[in-house]
Amino acid sequence: MSSTATNKQPLLVDRPLVDTVRVTTQTVGTPTTLFVQGGQAPSILVDMDAALEEDNNNGGVIDSISIVRNDYYRDADYVISSGTSGNVISLTNGQVVLVFDTDVVSTPAASGFGYYTYTGTTTLTGINTSLKYTGGTSSGFAYNGVNYGYQPEVTFVFYHTRGTTQPIPASGDYRVLFAKQVPANTQRVDCSDVMPELATPTVSAGNTTGLGNGTPLRNRGVYLERGDRIYVGVYADGVNSSGYIAGAHIIAQGGFF
Repeated sequence: MSSTATNKQPLLVDRPLVDTVRVTTQTVGTPTTLFVQGGQAPSILVDMDAALEEDNNNGGVIDSISIVRNDYYRDADYVISSGTSGNVISLTNGQVVLVFDTDVVSTPAASGFGYYTYTGTTTLTGINTSLKYTGGTSSGFAYNGVNYGYQPEVTFVFYHTRGTTQPIPASGDYRVLFAKQVPANTQRVDCSDVMPELATPTVSAGNTTGLGNGTPLRNRGVYLERGDRIYVGVYADGVNSSGYIAGAHIIAQGGFF
């Protein structure tokens, strides 16, 4: 026990812990397995003194892990269709227009169906179908394409290591904790639904749907001994064989004992 350790009830901690890491090309696994392969190097998310260099670290608990995509896209401010034809709109620099129905636009849109970002420096006001959705003018538009703002599905895999600062894939040092899928076009997800159950029950006023009488309702999280680490990488499922280039930040919160 360290000189700062105190006798506490379960899940009470000495010091708060918040760790973040950005994951992009750190791929793990293959389309048929979650195990780390030779040459792959997932990122360290939490280091519970794997080098055994600290004298005030008895371990800790991680009870919250979330994933936030780094890419962000503005929703369309206006949609041009038969249902909105004739509406007056007012655009400032950076606003986005979705030309959904090209037949109602009086001047053909430069690139047809898709998203256009207004690039002019002055406010542009007019009937939505009469504006010129093209570039090259002071009140022009930049074409963003049909798939503007699309965020693909991606899965992140979390691993646990113990007693090593240089885990070796072939030796089985990376042990799978859980995997979390970020659905397409979802900006942020919480991992609490797939994290392991903690041994200590949480306070519950009564029975919960799906649990039998006397079954304790448990918190989820990961207990870490001193010397442990949590790693994370992008699951190389074929579609994301090169990683998730746009990147995502993984945020872990908990505390030290």
